[in-house]
Amino acid sequence: MKRRILVIGGLAAGPSAASKAKRISPDSDVVLYEQGEFISYGICEIPYFISNEISDPQQLVIYSPERLLKEKGVAAKTRHLVEEIVPTRKEIHIRDLNDGTTFTDKYDKLIVATGSKPKQLSIEGANARNVFTIKSLDSAYALKKFLDEEHPHHAVIIGAGFIGMEMADALTARGISVDIIHRGKFPLSHLELDAKKAVVEELAHHHVTFHPETTVEWFGVGAKGNAVAVGTKNMTIETDLVIVAIGVEPNSSLAENAGIEIGNFGGISVSDKMKALGAEDIYAAGDCCELRNIITRKPMYIPLATTASKTAWIAGENAAGGNAAFEGTMRAIGVRVFTKEIAHVGLSAPEAAESNFDPVTDTVRVPSKVGMMPGSKELLITLIADRRSSRLLGANIVGGEGAVLRANVFAAAVRHGMSVDDVAQLDLIYTPPYAPLWDGILVGAQQIKKKLPRS
Repeated sequence: MKRRILVIGGLAAGPSAASKAKRISPDSDVVLYEQGEFISYGICEIPYFISNEISDPQQLVIYSPERLLKEKGVAAKTRHLVEEIVPTRKEIHIRDLNDGTTFTDKYDKLIVATGSKPKQLSIEGANARNVFTIKSLDSAYALKKFLDEEHPHHAVIIGAGFIGMEMADALTARGISVDIIHRGKFPLSHLELDAKKAVVEELAHHHVTFHPETTVEWFGVGAKGNAVAVGTKNMTIETDLVIVAIGVEPNSSLAENAGIEIGNFGGISVSDKMKALGAEDIYAAGDCCELRNIITRKPMYIPLATTASKTAWIAGENAAGGNAAFEGTMRAIGVRVFTKEIAHVGLSAPEAAESNFDPVTDTVRVPSKVGMMPGSKELLITLIADRRSSRLLGANIVGGEGAVLRANVFAAAVRHGMSVDDVAQLDLIYTPPYAPLWDGILVGAQQIKKKLPRS
């Protein structure tokens, strides 16, 4: 009898897990259920679709259900909402959103890949027709339609994380003035202070008004059902568009209701085999999970597409009878804010201290290429190292072209436990159009060495 592998969720992790399972066990029936209209699309590309840098919406869709079936052998059923998992009977209950009917499907192995969901504001008016979150292709199409048809002049972005920064860039590119309201003192909370200040300067340079340590308390809703004002304790900002970008959280309620173990961050607890703890024959992958930080060895919540895909491969292989293991992950994030590339890898200094390291930080300002070459830009590099072991724990880079790709070198170094001295001894390319004789990676490592005890 054929093995039946069911997958819940169709964004990043779900199709990857389903495809891997079918590849490992070609004779298995692999079926994916997705409540939305689309599967396998580029969520990280949405701000660039909004800004019109990506003009064709079809480019956002990587696999259609038809292509997934033809090329991967996976049957994907869109607009099918899984309402319940019953582990004791190894079945799921599904509602077909096309006609409202319900049915049951049995599984031998189940993979939960329900992703994350945007955090919501519990404020009257937050559901106004011009208040948007950026979390799905449906929401992207709705926002793009609103922009193209109603031509707003001013936007308020609530939240100054990576999505908030990208949307400030995208909306400004469309000629919309932007205010950002943020409860923290600086944007991008995981960056170190020098990098945060550089981001604030870049926002100001492009006429984005940043309101730190501010909380939205009310929305003013007009006759047409639009939010026309955003109110805080000390001010009122008139607007015709609101973007809520206050973060995401694991979409784990379906698993929790089935008795699957949920961790401290609200995500599904998994083993290194991506088995969901608390249930037999169920695996989980992607943004609905908590994962082990490879630096601290502690659970963390890290909703990133690359990590989702990696965990999906493990879950898919093991659901199909394999024995793969996931070693862990860490933060490795890049974003463009107007003319600046911004990257953060590994731990921040506060995170390092919380994990019983003794963090030391140092910042250098270096050229991106040989100074006399056209286009050479300043890079601000901040490194975080452990005083006791000299291990590199994290890095920030803010600057022009080349900043994010340089951060990949630090990401590899952090993941593999390299010391600052190891990084300082790396053999890196010197070529005037792209990199100076002493690349900023080497300069940063050499400088922070001076703050560490000599071995």
